[in-house]
Amino acid sequence: MQHPRERSRRSEVSVVTAAGRSHSEDIVVRQRRYLMTQSVRVACLLLAAVLPVPLAVKGVFILGAVVLPYFGVVMANAGPSRDRRRSTPSLAERAVAEPARLQIQPSRVIDAD
Repeated sequence: MQHPRERSRRSEVSVVTAAGRSHSEDIVVRQRRYLMTQSVRVACLLLAAVLPVPLAVKGVFILGAVVLPYFGVVMANAGPSRDRRRSTPSLAERAVAEPARLQIQPSRVIDAD
């Protein structure tokens, strides 16, 4: 039979909310973002060449094909990105998500057992 203190210790879950992605995860995310930007660039170039549309529309496609590489490189080299799913919760979210914590009296001693 478990001691009540052991049961409560095991039910506590430690969560590190301020931790970001690992370096390798971040590189994969940035590579994927760069690949998507370059894919849209190629699509713009092909659409400008193939579609029988007015010259103004072709100009927009060509502008996209010229400008997108710059944004792709800047976003890929921007450094570690923040994952919104892992960001630190707001004060209101923490108040709902975290259980109430009891304050220990200054004169109270807690044993390690």
